[in-house]
Amino acid sequence: MKAVAENRYIRAVGNAIPREAHIHSPRPPRGRPMDLCPKCGSSDWKKVSLAYEEGLSRIKAKSRLRGVAFGDDGPNVIVGTAATNGIAQTQLSKRLRPPKKWSYLKVIGWSVVVSFVMLIAYVRSVFGSSTRVSSLPAMAGMFVVAIGFVVSVFFVWRHNHLVYPRQHAEWSDSWLCQRCGGVSSQNVA
Repeated sequence: MKAVAENRYIRAVGNAIPREAHIHSPRPPRGRPMDLCPKCGSSDWKKVSLAYEEGLSRIKAKSRLRGVAFGDDGPNVIVGTAATNGIAQTQLSKRLRPPKKWSYLKVIGWSVVVSFVMLIAYVRSVFGSSTRVSSLPAMAGMFVVAIGFVVSVFFVWRHNHLVYPRQHAEWSDSWLCQRCGGVSSQNVA
């Protein structure tokens, strides 16, 4: 039995779909709003956290050196190793980095440095003076440093517990337009 298939494929140029073409529907699927970039009108989005991670490359390399050198003292053997660790980051990834928590160690470090500088200044003034020097300026200075330390710790605590969670939530809910590079915090479907 012979079956005849007619008009299976019409070879008109307008009917052909290129192999690498992407088919875009003119309207969104039912029940979903079209999320367009406010700058360029594109609907090609990528999560900001994903774009940030794609721009990071962690590097870990080891190398060895072996050789023989000839000099005035005769031949010498040279042996060495080197280890390299680091991170390479794209400009886009730097622009999209997540917010950071503030460090308590920086506050402690700066308080120690300021206290040490004030102590050195007080000791120099005591030893540089032939008359009797009051300890009131040193006590007042240490009181000011202590108050500054407490206020700084409060501001760091406030940022880490109130501001940082909101900033991180905004960052994790942000989207990057693939066409123009604009960042949007709209809910992209």
